[in-house]
Amino acid sequence: MQFDSTTTLIAVSAILAVLGVQSLFFWNRERREAPWLGWFGSALLCAAGAVELCVVYAERHDFIAVAVGNGLCLVGGLALWHSARVFAKRRAEHLIAVLAVALWLGLCSIPAIPAAAGLTLVLVSAAVALFIALSAAELWRNREEALPSTVPAVVVYATFATLLLLRLPFAEMAPFPIGALPAGAAWLAACGFVLCFLASFAAMLMLSMTRERREAEQHQDALLDPLTALLNRRAFLDAVKHRDRRRREVGGRVAVLMLDLDHFKAINDRFGHEAGDQVLLHFAEVARGSTRPGDLLHRMGGEEFCFVLPGVTSTEAHMVAERIRTRFGDSPTEFDGLTIPATVSIGVAATTRENFDLEVLLAAADEAVYAAKERGRNQTAVADSATIRLEPVRRQAVA
Repeated sequence: MQFDSTTTLIAVSAILAVLGVQSLFFWNRERREAPWLGWFGSALLCAAGAVELCVVYAERHDFIAVAVGNGLCLVGGLALWHSARVFAKRRAEHLIAVLAVALWLGLCSIPAIPAAAGLTLVLVSAAVALFIALSAAELWRNREEALPSTVPAVVVYATFATLLLLRLPFAEMAPFPIGALPAGAAWLAACGFVLCFLASFAAMLMLSMTRERREAEQHQDALLDPLTALLNRRAFLDAVKHRDRRRREVGGRVAVLMLDLDHFKAINDRFGHEAGDQVLLHFAEVARGSTRPGDLLHRMGGEEFCFVLPGVTSTEAHMVAERIRTRFGDSPTEFDGLTIPATVSIGVAATTRENFDLEVLLAAADEAVYAAKERGRNQTAVADSATIRLEPVRRQAVA
């Protein structure tokens, strides 16, 4: 089969351009939510432009062919790196990009550089490979987000970077696009196929990661209370559903705090519901500042809250409860020029047993918070360990 070099390059350029325009189309629809797609689409368009210059200036090694064509490759690598950085929620390094392009144009102003095709191939291939490798590193650093498409994207980027580095030993002895010798049609077709395959796969994975992140954020939003931004009752039910896995993670030790704001209805009646919302927001802020990042803070509804503290003993849980109660009681809510005092009653239930049920702990903590209210409110009560030792089946039978 015979391959025409010009037709092959035009086809590769067209495919890259279509992928770039597609990415920019989705970026234009979601600029605020997915800014990385703009960088990614720009990288593909730069690659398309570089390939197109190979068609127009195939036999020339002047400033335009070398500086602009290879410069577009360099800018494309930089844009791809910026895309990965922005996706990983890190800022784009504009200064590095400007300095890299300025350095390249400065080198190309030296007459000997454009004339040395092998040298320019080595320099650009090494630079672009570095930026693509950095892109893979950015995505790998972001793997804790647990998006399914992250690892395949890292593999694609790492593969492309490796292929570019493999060009270096053959710069002076292989035909273009592997080396700097006159282009071979078969080599162009093979390398064009590989480039289009990797670019298409990368574009698909970038869009897939964008969709996966959005779905994860929507799922997370569904588990958050819209007022306090604490986890909601649905999130607690999910925790109950997965309690076996959580128990293994914390070695069986867990504590539950049941919290109920005192006289909250009276606060709403006296100061208004907007003021009541500010009290809830203030309590949520106090709770976050009094617990660990790994603790699960739930608003169960109204003025009721439930906190799940993994790996905490009964004594430690009581200390956390007292810290929350004291800080909240000592810091009245300021709203619209008013000072609104409020307190909280807390029930504590904890266990170190391997065979426990989170619902049993919740029921025990719930009983304890009512005991605290019966004692006069603004208190912490610890559940009787005998109640916590009841098995779920027995507890249901008694009920």
